[in-house]
Amino acid sequence: MMKANKMMAWMVMGLLVIAAVACGGGGKYASAKALMGKQISIINRYADAMDKANNAQDVVAALNAYAADTKDLIPELKKFQEQFPEMKDQAEAPAELKPEMDMMQEAMGRMMTASMKAAQYMQDPAVQAAQKKLGEAMAGMK
Repeated sequence: MMKANKMMAWMVMGLLVIAAVACGGGGKYASAKALMGKQISIINRYADAMDKANNAQDVVAALNAYAADTKDLIPELKKFQEQFPEMKDQAEAPAELKPEMDMMQEAMGRMMTASMKAAQYMQDPAVQAAQKKLGEAMAGMK
């Protein structure tokens, strides 16, 4: 459950950063759409891997891949956040990004559902280690 909360917090942070950046106008929408597309792909790959997981080793592989993808994406998220610090508090993305926001919400729903599958393997030390690794990757967003 703690893992799900951490993931949700990270995803919310990512969404806020992306939405804030997108509100800047002009060519920034293209950058925001591309970044959102990457984030959606990462989330969907994780959800797909977790859906297919049949044992602790499969869960570990899914968690480790998600951690690696997350770690790779964090510099881009931070770059946007640094470029547009004044937009962090923006409540909504512009209408032009509604399709991406809808896809993001759907992907996040899939992620949360798929993450629940890991619960049955929580006692496995390898799963615990992979969850810790994911938490560390997500902590890089702070």
